[in-house]
Amino acid sequence: MTATTATGYRTSRAPGARPLLGHAPALFRDPLPFLRSLAERGDLVELRLGPQRAMMCCSPDLFHHVLTDTRHFDKGGPLFDKLKWFLGDGLGSTPHEVHRRQRRQLQPAFRPDALSRYLEVMLEETLSTSSGWHDDAVIEIEQHAYQLIARIITRTMFSADGSSAAVARIAASYPDFHEGIGRHMRSPFRLLDRLPTSANRRFRQACSTVSQVVDGAIDARRLDGTGPGHDLLALMVKEGMGDREMRDQVVTMLTGGIGTSASALGWALFFLSRDPALADSVAKEAQAVLAEGAGVDRDLLTRLDLARRVVTETLRYYPSAWFFSRTVTSPVELAGRRLRPGTAVLLSPYLIHHRADLYPEPELFDVDRWLPARRARLPRGAYIPFGVGSRKCIGDVYALTEITLALAVITSRWQLEPLPGPVPHHLLEPRPWTVIHPAPLHLRLRRRL
Repeated sequence: MTATTATGYRTSRAPGARPLLGHAPALFRDPLPFLRSLAERGDLVELRLGPQRAMMCCSPDLFHHVLTDTRHFDKGGPLFDKLKWFLGDGLGSTPHEVHRRQRRQLQPAFRPDALSRYLEVMLEETLSTSSGWHDDAVIEIEQHAYQLIARIITRTMFSADGSSAAVARIAASYPDFHEGIGRHMRSPFRLLDRLPTSANRRFRQACSTVSQVVDGAIDARRLDGTGPGHDLLALMVKEGMGDREMRDQVVTMLTGGIGTSASALGWALFFLSRDPALADSVAKEAQAVLAEGAGVDRDLLTRLDLARRVVTETLRYYPSAWFFSRTVTSPVELAGRRLRPGTAVLLSPYLIHHRADLYPEPELFDVDRWLPARRARLPRGAYIPFGVGSRKCIGDVYALTEITLALAVITSRWQLEPLPGPVPHHLLEPRPWTVIHPAPLHLRLRRRL
C-alpha cells in the first residue's frame, strides 16, 4: 500500500518479502528488474534485507538530500559495513570527518594540472592496446578494457611500469576481486561468504594477490624515497601516512578506478557495436580531433562531443556505482517518515536513471538526451553516476576523460561488430556485482580504412 505524507512524498513497503530473508533474494537474484519496479512504489520504499529494515530513496531530490545532509546521514549500512572489511579506512569507506581530511590530502592528484600530465599516458596506452589487435579477430572486450585501465591507473597514479608483472597481476585479479566484493556485499548471511565454493576461493586468491602487489609497491616506494613528486604514492608519503593507511587508499583507488571504468568502456563499445551509424560518426569525430601529430589537452572532452555523449549515456544506462547505502546518524525525518539512528538508507543511481518520468523511453540508448537543450530540462539529482555532494567521486573528471579518450581512439581505428545470433541474455539483463559488467562480451574487429 502506498501512502502520501504531509510532505507530498509517496511512501510504501515493497511487496514480496520472504520469511527471514526479506527482499535479499530479489536483490541478489534479479537486482536490476527489482530496482526498476521500486520506482513505481513511491518516493521512499521500505525494504527488508534479512532481519534489517532499510529505506530506498526512489526520487532524485531525496537522493540528493541524503547525500548532501552530512549531519544526519553518513557512509554506513549493510553494504558499506561489508565494504569496509575489504577497503579498510580508504577514502571510499570512512566517516565524514575522516573523509574530509583524506580528500584534502589526495585532491592534488586529481587537479586540472595533474590531469594534463595524465592525458599522454592515457593516449599512449590506448594506442598500444588497440595496435595489438588484428583484423577479423574476435576479442573479449572487458578483458582488454581491464588490462588497459589497469595500466593507465597504475602508471598515472602510482608511476608503475605499464609492462611490469605487478600491473599484469592486478589486471588479472581485479575481475574476481570486484565480483567477490559485490557478492559478499549483497549476501544476507555471512555464512555464505565462508563456504568453500569455487567463487569464494577465487575471491580469496584475488584478495591475496592484490594485497601482495600493493604492499610491495608501498615497500618499494619507502625504500626509494618519494619517487616522482606528482603521483598518489608521493602525496601519501609527503602527508606522512602510515603503511596501513597508504595500503587502504591504494586498494580503494584501484577498486574504485579499474572495474568501474573498464565496465563503462566495455558497455560503450557494446552500444556502438549495435549502432554502426553512430559508431561511424564517433569515428569521424575522433579522427578529426586526434589527427596525426595533434596533441591532447584539457579541452579534449569539449572537442570529442559525440564520444563524450556516448559515455554520458552509457553511465546513465549502466552507472558504475549502481547501488550503495548510507546510515542515519541522528534522528531525522525523510519524506515524512521519522528515522532512528542506525536505519539503513539505500540509494541506486541505476533506479533514478531508469525512471520514465525523468528519461522518456529509459531502456532506449539515446545520446541526444545529452544535447544542451534536453539536458537542461533534467531536475537536480536526475543524473548521478558519480554521486553528489562532499562524497562525490574524487576521480570523476579523470574517469570521464579516460573513458572518452579510450572510446574515441578505439572507435577511430576499429569497427566492432557483434557476433551472429541473438544478443546473449546476460547483456540484455546483466546481473551486477560491485559494478554492472558486460562480461563476457565478444566482438569482431574490423580495421577502419
